[in-house]
Amino acid sequence: MSAACPRCGLRLDEARLPVCPRCLLEADIPPALLGDAIELHEVIGQGGMGTVHRAHHLRLDRPVAVKFLAEPLAAQPEFAERLRREARALARLRHPGIVGVHDYGEQDGRGYIVMEYVDGQPLSRLLPLPPARARAIAVEVLDALACAHAEGLVHRDVKPANVLIDVDGRARLTDFGLARPLAGWTLTTAGRVAGTPQYMAPELLQGAPPDPRQDVYSMGALIYEMLAGRPPAGDFAPLPQPFDRIVRKALAPDPSRRYADAAEMRADLLEAGATDGAALPPEERAWLRAVALVQTLATAVALWAFLASITPKVIGPHDVQPLIMLGAQHLADGRVVSRARFEVWPTLAAVAAVVVALGAQGWLRRHFREAGLDLRAPERSVPAARAVFACGVVSVAVYAARRILDPGGGSLASPYVPIVGGLIELACLYLAWLAFLDARRTGRALTREVPLWAGLGLALVPPVRDLALYLASWTP
Repeated sequence: MSAACPRCGLRLDEARLPVCPRCLLEADIPPALLGDAIELHEVIGQGGMGTVHRAHHLRLDRPVAVKFLAEPLAAQPEFAERLRREARALARLRHPGIVGVHDYGEQDGRGYIVMEYVDGQPLSRLLPLPPARARAIAVEVLDALACAHAEGLVHRDVKPANVLIDVDGRARLTDFGLARPLAGWTLTTAGRVAGTPQYMAPELLQGAPPDPRQDVYSMGALIYEMLAGRPPAGDFAPLPQPFDRIVRKALAPDPSRRYADAAEMRADLLEAGATDGAALPPEERAWLRAVALVQTLATAVALWAFLASITPKVIGPHDVQPLIMLGAQHLADGRVVSRARFEVWPTLAAVAAVVVALGAQGWLRRHFREAGLDLRAPERSVPAARAVFACGVVSVAVYAARRILDPGGGSLASPYVPIVGGLIELACLYLAWLAFLDARRTGRALTREVPLWAGLGLALVPPVRDLALYLASWTP
């Protein structure tokens, strides 16, 4: 006996199949629930230890990641304890570069960890990387490891697959399943060494106790792979400096010859890249200077438009424009004094210059991001800031010398001093933009660059003082 599906009209043989297969396949299947608060979705990661699901915490209304221990391992006490240990290790750490943990539990005999969800991908999928990008990621991972070392915890499984790069390009260290404290509980199995051999320190392969220098060794292997696209093996090919020196020290077979911990290695990596030449290749530095020059010219045009608008001038009675003039004063001869006004063409020129400057800055930011040249080193000072300060000192010195040596302005050189001063002001403006663009690229807060603001303040003294004196003494 056959009938039609009331929903889609498909002819059915009710004796063989009482439900419509088409509608059954199209029906919404509710997601699985973990407990009464976590909604499980698709698998986003899988390894020998288990699987990681994207999930949604219903009570907190936020995305999370749930790591399950693999079924064949769930019955083995060693692996169940390793998962609990990872949850406890992550719970101890509070760092933006370490994936946080929210909860730990068991369901149907399988342990699981509820972790922070990181929207991104493993570092292993992005290799190799440009030197500047590799250095930035290494600094972020070392910063996370330094936090773990400060808490007395050694990761022992640092590798590209355990570093996540989120959508904002930040590195996040994860998978503390093999982590061990420098003192406290231990977990070993005779004849078994856990981890990935090509990233493990030689002494760790021999069962040595946890030591921060084991993570240093792994970081040396990770940096090498970020640059070369493969882990180091044997007498590996040299890297560009300063990476080669740092990596070889981190990979020293003798632990006493390595960095003492992640913090020391990070400090050396930052110091080695503190110069502009190390931070940017010469051709990229040229683009940075070119965009800084465009910003300088746009600022100069904007300042010219501003000065043209606030400089008093006498105009004819037919040139009066009441809607765009301020402080208009009529003279006895019929002319009009305009104290300030909206200068159409200078203002339009300033707007056009600013639009070009913004476009150039946006292009440069996109180029640096796509080329992996965002350094992300907020501790690194901006060299151009000190140059701005020096330029400001020179500007004030030249202005003071002119006022002291030639107060009346009667010497032959006096008319040319303002030209020299203007060039100094432009140079100071260019260096300030160079510092701003460099700080944006490295994530350096400009509030920390005291020389920059001091230099700009000094550079403003001569023009602001002369402008104030001119406006105060101007008469029609």
